[in-house]
Amino acid sequence: MRATCAISILFVLIAAPATASSTMCTFNSQSENPANDLEFLGYGKIQQILVHLPGSDGAKSLPSGSYHVIEFEEKTRTINLIYRNPGNPQLLPSFTLKGVGKKTSMWTAGKTITGEFSCDH
Repeated sequence: MRATCAISILFVLIAAPATASSTMCTFNSQSENPANDLEFLGYGKIQQILVHLPGSDGAKSLPSGSYHVIEFEEKTRTINLIYRNPGNPQLLPSFTLKGVGKKTSMWTAGKTITGEFSCDH
């Protein structure tokens, strides 16, 4: 019985998908709008991007096919990413995020928003 239980637990651990992720990096804008702040989740590569929209009860995830990572380097805090809003007014407008560390900018809706891309998490 004990061997069956141990085998069952081992099977569950092996069969469970390894999709867990954690905060790797963040973009904190210098604007007064917290919606421009982003949280990047994953291990080694960006697997999900969260945005905290005002009036929302929690973070919203940008749809996985809506952004393209051109360059990402966690160690040097380098990012070059393009996001295209898929037509959802409840999400951020399309933007480009590019830079290194404290010299990172977001271009969206004709505005340039400066901020810091940090990977100290």
